[in-house]
Amino acid sequence: MRKFLSTTALALCLPLCPAAFAEDGEIVVTGVPAPTPAERLPARVEVIDRAEIEARGLVSLVEAIGSQAVQAGGAGQQASLFLRGANSNHVLALLDGIRVNDASTPNGQYDFGLDTLGGITRVEVLRGPASALYGSDALGGVVNVIPRRGGETPFEPFAEAAAGSFTTWRALVGAAGEIQGFEYGLSAEAFETDGYDLVPARMRTHTGDADGAGIRTFTASARHDMGALAVDVLLRARETEAEFDSFSSGPFFSLRADDPDLENSSQQNLWRLGADLASGGALTWRLAGGQVSGDRDETDGGFTANTAQASHSFLDASARYAQGDASLVAGLAIVRDDIDTQPQFASPLSVAEDQSALYLNGQQRFAGRFDVTASLRIDEYESFGAQSTYALGMVGDFAPLRLFASYGTAFKAPSLSQRFEVSFFNRGNRDLRPEESRSWEIGADWRAGEALTLGASYYQTRIDDLIQYNFFARRNVNIGQAAIDGAEVHVEAKPISWSSLRLDYAWTDARNELTNSQLLRRPEHAWRIEARATPTERITIALAWSFVGERGDVTYDDGGDFLSAAGRVESFSIGALSASFDLDARAQLFARIDNLTDETYEQPAAFAGAPRSGTIGVRARF
Repeated sequence: MRKFLSTTALALCLPLCPAAFAEDGEIVVTGVPAPTPAERLPARVEVIDRAEIEARGLVSLVEAIGSQAVQAGGAGQQASLFLRGANSNHVLALLDGIRVNDASTPNGQYDFGLDTLGGITRVEVLRGPASALYGSDALGGVVNVIPRRGGETPFEPFAEAAAGSFTTWRALVGAAGEIQGFEYGLSAEAFETDGYDLVPARMRTHTGDADGAGIRTFTASARHDMGALAVDVLLRARETEAEFDSFSSGPFFSLRADDPDLENSSQQNLWRLGADLASGGALTWRLAGGQVSGDRDETDGGFTANTAQASHSFLDASARYAQGDASLVAGLAIVRDDIDTQPQFASPLSVAEDQSALYLNGQQRFAGRFDVTASLRIDEYESFGAQSTYALGMVGDFAPLRLFASYGTAFKAPSLSQRFEVSFFNRGNRDLRPEESRSWEIGADWRAGEALTLGASYYQTRIDDLIQYNFFARRNVNIGQAAIDGAEVHVEAKPISWSSLRLDYAWTDARNELTNSQLLRRPEHAWRIEARATPTERITIALAWSFVGERGDVTYDDGGDFLSAAGRVESFSIGALSASFDLDARAQLFARIDNLTDETYEQPAAFAGAPRSGTIGVRARF
């Protein structure tokens, strides 16, 4: 099952270390001497580990995140994430703690639809503001994807192959292990699908022309611990391509229609080198640096319509002091973003920006049952100066009851395109201010042994200076305000030793504070049920069912013509059933059926949801 930890594990460890791992309520931070119990830290982190990825037959990052991710089709198609009612560009994406948001996109957001999970050991989704730890973008939360590394023996190879509906296939090979302080992980994976027609069948412009996609990823991670000194390296290369359909056909350029000639492609390359040095037992120093580079283009019948290149270079130096029940992390980050874009309807843009940051975060336990965490960060941007954020939280342990509360501020820096791009319809606005938020949350957890777990949170977020396009001024301006209130509840039970059941419910009221209208693509009600059964040692069966309530969206009529910029889209529910059978200790057969009831739905509007499909495969460990 999914694990929901009340923890800011990501917050405390990522400035210092490459990865964080949670087992049985503990946070074990690689490169930090002492593990920190999850129950001492005041936030919600959802953990999707390797065991769950395999038990449920998950393929893509979007599948792991769930219904808060809105994808324009299947794996390989563009996807956005709306965490806790915030905008899609208010989520920070990390790979093993490295920022991977794309500075060359119009609003600097990450495309969550391009990542598969074969080389991943776990996904962590931190809900709530985290700019006091990571800087820009983390208003709604943080998603951290951690690659495979290490093992119980020196050499643990693994492989996986699967095929399914829409002429879909995928393959994975790799190995991981540990020997005498050296741990490593290597993986190569490929995913290909012919896809299905992304134009909904209800539209007269639907032709049945399938929109395929392909993803290929290589990942390598290693760390060598030599006692007082440890060094680590991370490499990743990813290539993708995906066909898509038009929203600008017809005489008024507003028709949703099939187009067999449109395709997106992208490349991402990432590297990092790091070193940890322990001195005096309680003090650990870390230095890490690297670069993330990306190259995207859009073609129409072989003709290149848009291109974009981006690079994110970073250097981070930090120190962690841990003594007893107290810890303190301080650090300096230096960043440079470069972009070079050639949009179809705008002037070419080549611009770079330097940024630096100072951050401080710590934890202290009082009276044996109260834990306080605090964070402070100051980001200095070359273009618009300093931006400071802070966060404070407290946990009270009254076992079996646990209470926590937190308050934090966050910001989203205006993108380079918003500030500098020039076209007939847009004049870059160099005077844009960052979007700023303030949030608070209270929560409680109660556990009756392993049989029953209850948890609930209530949160509130207010965002000022939202950046919105002004048609008359022909530029982006700071005019928006948002008010978000929400609650989350989860119940997990284990009625018998070989089964478990979990229910998660989320209520979200996200509104434009100036007009009181609901923000698009944020359903007020959403719930999810997960059931897991292991009737024998060899057989595992998992069922997941999700409901997404009615919501606002940009809508198109049955003729494919634009209908409304704020229409209503009906609710839907979809289920997935997966099963696995262990042939022996090394080999496993697995199968999965998606959209069990063959529900017809659109998420987002004007994009056909995937019809019922099946996958069957085999995985092996040697």
